[in-house]
Amino acid sequence: MRKPPGAFLVTMLFFVVLLSACSRETQVDTSSGRSGDAEQPQQEATAEAAPDFSFETFEGEGFSLAEQRGTPVVLNFWESW
Repeated sequence: MRKPPGAFLVTMLFFVVLLSACSRETQVDTSSGRSGDAEQPQQEATAEAAPDFSFETFEGEGFSLAEQRGTPVVLNFWESW
């Protein structure tokens, strides 16, 4: 059985509306427990330097974050047993 030609368009329209509805940002008002669209001014992001730390690697070498300033550092907190 063949679908009507408009069925594809209706299906696509449904998914577009669904995706746009899911992407709306809502904030919860903790004082009243209700959620809704809150009009708040955008806050400017402030960059702060990470606090310095140092440790000994598995190879016995020392590592200090202060020595890595200016280069990207990725911390992996994944635990493997």
